[in-house]
Amino acid sequence: MEQTIYIKFVQCTDIKNTNVTLKDFASVYCTDQATKEKVLSIPFHTFEKGKKQQLVVSVLKIIEIVTKEIPDADIQTLGEEDFILNYSPQPKNEKIKENIFTFFICLVAFFGGGYAIMAYNTDAGAKELFTHLSMLFVGNATSGVACLVITYSVGLTVGMILFFNHFGQKKLTTDPTPLEVQMRLYEKDISTTVIKDLSRRGENMDVNE
Repeated sequence: MEQTIYIKFVQCTDIKNTNVTLKDFASVYCTDQATKEKVLSIPFHTFEKGKKQQLVVSVLKIIEIVTKEIPDADIQTLGEEDFILNYSPQPKNEKIKENIFTFFICLVAFFGGGYAIMAYNTDAGAKELFTHLSMLFVGNATSGVACLVITYSVGLTVGMILFFNHFGQKKLTTDPTPLEVQMRLYEKDISTTVIKDLSRRGENMDVNE
C-alpha cells in the first residue's frame, strides 16, 4: 500500500553532530509511525570533525534517498527547494568568548550611538534652537535651556524604547522589534547568497551525485 510522507525543510539548519540523519534537519509527517521513524533515522551525510562546513542540498536528493529506503512511498516536500546544512563545531571556552564579544559590542553600540546623537544635535544646531525657544517662551536662556534639554533627553530615550519595542530583556509588545526584522531579512539574504554561490560552483548535493 502506498504511503504518503510529508517532509518539510527550512532554509538553513545548524548541525552539531558530524553524523547527520534526516531527523537533524527535516520535519516528517506520516500516518504510519514506524515509517516516520524509519525516514527520520536515514543516514544522510558525515561532516569532517572539528572543521566548520556548509553543505547546500537539493530537495531532489532527499527524495532520491527516501525513495531508495521506501520505494512505494508517495513523497510530498514542503518548504525550501534548496537548503543549507551549517556544521559549526563548538570550540572550547565558547561561553567566555561570547561574553567578551558581547561586552565589546555593547561598548561600541553605546559610545557609537552617543557620538551619533551628539553629532546630529551639533549639525542640527540643537543648542542654538533650545536657546531661541527658551528666550521665546520663558525669557530666560539659562533655566529654559536646562528644562528643554532634560525633556528632550527623556523624550529621546522613551522614543527609542518605543521604537525598538524593547527594554532590557523585556519586550513591550509581542510584535518583533525592527532590529529582529532586519536580522531575519539579513539571514535570509545570506542563506540565498550561499545557496546560489555554492550551486554555481557545483558544490551542492544534488541527484547527480
